[in-house]
Amino acid sequence: MALPHAQRKYDLIVFGASGYTGKLTAEQVLLHTPSSLRWAIAGRSPHKLELLASDFNRRFPDRVPAGIFIADLDEDALEKMARATRCLISAVGPFIRYGTAVVEACAINGTHYVDSTGEITWVKEIVDKYHKTAKVNGAIMIPQCGMESAPADLAAHTLVKTMRDNYNCPVGDVTFCLHELKAGMSGGTLESGMSLLEHSTLQEVVHATRTYALSPVKGYDLPFAWPMRKHPELGILTKWIQAVPDTVYVYRSWGTFDRGQYYGENFNFMEYRRASNWISAVFWFLMMCSITVLPIFAPFRWLARKLIQPGEGPTEEQMEKYRIEYRGVAEADDDTENPKKVFVRLTYEKDPYTCTGALMVQVAMSILFDEDIEAKKLGCGMLTAATVATQEFYRNLDRAGFHIETKLL
Repeated sequence: MALPHAQRKYDLIVFGASGYTGKLTAEQVLLHTPSSLRWAIAGRSPHKLELLASDFNRRFPDRVPAGIFIADLDEDALEKMARATRCLISAVGPFIRYGTAVVEACAINGTHYVDSTGEITWVKEIVDKYHKTAKVNGAIMIPQCGMESAPADLAAHTLVKTMRDNYNCPVGDVTFCLHELKAGMSGGTLESGMSLLEHSTLQEVVHATRTYALSPVKGYDLPFAWPMRKHPELGILTKWIQAVPDTVYVYRSWGTFDRGQYYGENFNFMEYRRASNWISAVFWFLMMCSITVLPIFAPFRWLARKLIQPGEGPTEEQMEKYRIEYRGVAEADDDTENPKKVFVRLTYEKDPYTCTGALMVQVAMSILFDEDIEAKKLGCGMLTAATVATQEFYRNLDRAGFHIETKLL
């Protein structure tokens, strides 16, 4: 039987806090959550955690001190950790290797859960396996909540809500693009990509990448989308590697909100990367095709692992120069020659890993403290970032540096 949340020692535990993304996530807790938050950092190394907690508590003396929870990946340790907190943020990847037992412990014990995975075959597996268990035990569980795939999901939800609020109209085409990305890659991201291919069959990958793979309802067969195109508001667009996991995730939100009726039965989400010209568009198209195919081959994975090790990533000096910007346009599904349009812009003036931490922390805060979120009205389960998106959530994201702005075109 799940321990009541009121009897749990912590509001939040960050699992994997001594890793690259975990440490940045813990920093976001310090900077952008209430000082009264009862929280802890968790992992396998007592020495690393003690050093981190000492540093955090010295720098932020007015906060409730960060606790320490020693946990490896055995069943008993995960059970104790899940029962000790109301919500768990996991940054322990690759999730396809290390994440399932964590999810199971949270689902069984009614512990809310947020993670940073982008491993689509694993997300498909845990949604199929643990959605009902989480729902029965009152756990709101939101995987894939970092750069993959929260920005796309929140952008789509914002566009739909803006269209509904202003025109009371469903949405048809949504074109979303990575407008600018100045960033580097961590070893953990690389390892997750390699592990997905090593632990999933080709059939599992194909099944998990179908548009409606995660949606509770199936929509109509979507029209063909050109891999390169010119959009009147967004410019020249080309293939982008995150488009597939993001699209599958967005359609889970589509199917979750009133079984597709809120977004619109003809909702058609398309994601790209912006290119400065057609030569650049062709270059990025070929680059994305290569990144998709090359990791299939073991020698490439061996070389990639030699070049970038897990736990490594961009330095603080490098991260100061990074920024992220997304843009998107939604068209009303109103059967007119010139449909109404809504524009959205998302910006974050830091690196993707800090951005991932900021997104996960604010999603966790919304789960813990916002009673108006759609996730609670749905009765919990395996859900998406859009199901916690309220005005208070967006205000908190804005304070954390993740800005979303819309306008009518």
